[in-house]
Amino acid sequence: MKNISITIALSSMFLFSCGGSEGDAATDTSKKDFIANLSNTSWKKECFPYSALSTDNSTALWYINIKVSINSSLKSTYKTEFFHPTDTVCNSVMFNTIDISKLEITDKVISEESIEAYGLNETFIYNSDSSDSAPSYTLIYIDSEKLYFGQKSGSNIGKTPETRHSSISLNDYFSQVIN
Repeated sequence: MKNISITIALSSMFLFSCGGSEGDAATDTSKKDFIANLSNTSWKKECFPYSALSTDNSTALWYINIKVSINSSLKSTYKTEFFHPTDTVCNSVMFNTIDISKLEITDKVISEESIEAYGLNETFIYNSDSSDSAPSYTLIYIDSEKLYFGQKSGSNIGKTPETRHSSISLNDYFSQVIN
């Protein structure tokens, strides 16, 4: 009887220890897979309205195209083309900007919409307009050939890890550029 109790105790410890490490390995693998799927990709979002704060603190409306390229070290380059507010079909570029950032993928996060996304810490290292952009704490999610970023929701404004965006709009996405 004593041997049976020891056997059950040892078997239970073995099962618990295997389960714990197996979950961590699965999480690491899925994060690595996500990063591999994100690396060396290009994405675009075309001809949509955008409100920008002008240097005189007024709001200007533009139509814009954005193309995002992400390299293997998760450095992203955003090329944004600006069109006059009346150019709703984006025929004639007024000017463009380039922004470069470093992406850091963090742990899985369940959004308010129950979407399994990853946390994204984005630090801008270059802006065409020479402005200093604060880091952004948001979400990132890929579904097939669509790339989604988090959005502000309530007190989750994305200025700190504690106020990371918690919502994703499935109507607001970048389409993958397939070469």
